[in-house]
Amino acid sequence: MMISDFTVICDDCGQKYRIQPDSLDVSYAYSERPMGTEVQHIFYGEMYCQCGNRLTYTVTAVEYPEGAYDFHTYESVRCTYIDKPSVEMDYYLPETVISIYEEILQNPEYVYNLEPCEFEEFVADVFRRVGFNANVTQKTHDGGKDITATFEIGGVLYTTYFECKKYAPNRPVGVNVVRELYGVMEKERVDKGIIVTTSHFTKDAVVEVQMLNGRIQLIDFNQLRELM
Repeated sequence: MMISDFTVICDDCGQKYRIQPDSLDVSYAYSERPMGTEVQHIFYGEMYCQCGNRLTYTVTAVEYPEGAYDFHTYESVRCTYIDKPSVEMDYYLPETVISIYEEILQNPEYVYNLEPCEFEEFVADVFRRVGFNANVTQKTHDGGKDITATFEIGGVLYTTYFECKKYAPNRPVGVNVVRELYGVMEKERVDKGIIVTTSHFTKDAVVEVQMLNGRIQLIDFNQLRELM
């Protein structure tokens, strides 16, 4: 599911902002209905206006039944849509993960064409090739982990949680992602966490990880390519 660029205007000062789809976070919600599974693609973003106003905007696109576009809605807080986002669904036979892997080997920039869920499958495939038993979690509000994986060392099985962030190259992953993953690890008593991104990490995120004594590893896209 893809959405177009759109423009919002601050309700307080009238400043206009053009919003790019790559700047939005994406999550998924699933529910069962009489004709099959309904899938909600939830695109969420927020920013602070130059006047200090906090603007939020949410576009929800719905597949029902799964694989067929149904409708979309949009909401905003403290801002108004000037041109409303359009939604388009790709109707195609899904490519296998191996074809995505090979495509990125030949053309690394192809990774930015992937949907977030495809990026998660790609990351899982990369780590399977280096010895992990990796499985992508259900596409919903996953509680701070996109992939669960195990790795055996000396006969002992260790569990690793992965969080995947498919961001534009100029959008770094911040410290909040590190803290959220660590919170899930502590709650569920998991040994290690890995955050993988198509972008890079803020200095605060790097410092936070350094204080965790190796519990969490940060992997940017260049490092991910070295694992392939």
